[in-house]
Amino acid sequence: MNPVKRIWHKFKRETGSHRARVYHGISSVRRKAHPIYYMFRSFFRLVLHTQHTEIQAIGLENIPPDGSVMLVGNHPNSYLDYLHLLNAVRHPVASAAKDVITNWPFLGQLLRQYMMLIPIARRQDQDITGSTEEERRQANAEAVRETVELLVQGRLYNIFGEGRSTDSRKLNKIKLGFMHIALQAEREFNYKLNLRIVPFGFFYDRINKFQSSAVIIFGKPFKLNNLDKIPDDFLSLSLSEQIKVEKKLLVRGKERMQREIESIIISISDRDLISLIDDATALYVLTPSKFMGAYKNIREKYHLSKMLADCFQKASLTTAGRTRLEELKLKLDTYRKELKRLRLVDGLVRREHGWAEFGFHLGAVLRSLINLPFIIYGKLFNFLPHRMGRLARYYTIKVKKKPKVDGDESALIAAIITAFSTYPVFGALLGCLIYVYGLPWLLAWTTAFCATHGFAWLAGFVAALQGYLALLTVGLALLSIYLMARLWRVANRHFMGLRAAALWLRDSVIEITRQRDVELVRQQRYEILDCIDFIIGEYDSDE
Repeated sequence: MNPVKRIWHKFKRETGSHRARVYHGISSVRRKAHPIYYMFRSFFRLVLHTQHTEIQAIGLENIPPDGSVMLVGNHPNSYLDYLHLLNAVRHPVASAAKDVITNWPFLGQLLRQYMMLIPIARRQDQDITGSTEEERRQANAEAVRETVELLVQGRLYNIFGEGRSTDSRKLNKIKLGFMHIALQAEREFNYKLNLRIVPFGFFYDRINKFQSSAVIIFGKPFKLNNLDKIPDDFLSLSLSEQIKVEKKLLVRGKERMQREIESIIISISDRDLISLIDDATALYVLTPSKFMGAYKNIREKYHLSKMLADCFQKASLTTAGRTRLEELKLKLDTYRKELKRLRLVDGLVRREHGWAEFGFHLGAVLRSLINLPFIIYGKLFNFLPHRMGRLARYYTIKVKKKPKVDGDESALIAAIITAFSTYPVFGALLGCLIYVYGLPWLLAWTTAFCATHGFAWLAGFVAALQGYLALLTVGLALLSIYLMARLWRVANRHFMGLRAAALWLRDSVIEITRQRDVELVRQQRYEILDCIDFIIGEYDSDE
């Protein structure tokens, strides 16, 4: 049976009454959640900030501050998409999730009860869950009813419109599920619930790469009555007229969401253009001097990448545009061959070697030297989680031949499990060292110092602390465990700054010794940028 017809047959069975629920306004629970929710969210945010160097959000003002609001987005990067949403949105968010997650022993029930995950039984997961088709449909009907109640209460609700995670470079077909939920919620209130639907999307500068950057973009909200005119007293219509109106809303809502998310994200429908857009973007967005470092540029990098992708796809639709793209592709191929022949890299050609760049990298080195103890601490105690994450990603992608998005899932889970296993052990070892060697010496030295310099009251206080040696040790051990996770990101950030400074210094020496070769390929690079600028000038609709 056609999916649209199946939905409306289901409506006939479930909605025999023409009476609407009485609408008294929303007693919002938007800002309320169980304390365990905030504990989980803090942990997830910590995990997210170890995975990504820079995280930004655009368009948060488009999320209505109260009322019934549904967030609908694309799903390019598995669990990380959900973590990004929790990081960006201040209010607690209920979310649709595959029932495989909520069926996990112990943790699944915690996520279901306290993180407000609503299990969705997907057909592709039936081999894993062992459920029948009838059980799957009943479970999804219950999930829809639960979601409707959350929306009616004013809870923020998220659903990933594609229905599954995929690392495809284009937006997949948006499923009908979000519209089914929206129609059912509005129908119960005779289409006077005023539900707002907010599209959103993700941009990862290097998807499936550790310590990359990411941005989440929220679009303008829309209502069901923006899709088509809805009669004032909808439930007074005959059942056939109701179905006719809702079919039209269903299709138009799906089509609009497809357009809205595609206008937000970088969706490349022509596979032949993917490598060309990626190569041109890598050269173009890394040209300004502000991109000497890897941080505080993801917003502009998103805008530049979006502009290039849109312009190239528009150019591919015209004969003159395709000629320009072929010319650009030829220049890029020539540039790469010349780099290979001369044994140079684009980073060397791109980097400028003036006093401004020297000051930038000198500042990075000085900051790293000041933070050197924290860098060593973070690197040392996160070596195993980091390596296990990389190993899990390699095993999933290279050995099991699964998609990169599955490798990212495996890497994240492996890193978290390893961290949970090793942090307490390292914390206990540090606690023992502190208890045997650290605290007794520190307290004795502090007592003697205070007594010698006339701080008798402080010396007495420190001496009294010696009676709480075990308690102090436990507190410091717990603090050390917290710092292990907290300093992962700090250590990697400063380490990357040191690496960038070392590369700049190396490239400066190479440019001095091979100035003629560098200038040759640099001129080719300028020609490529001129070609890209011409395409932007011709096909950028915002110009």
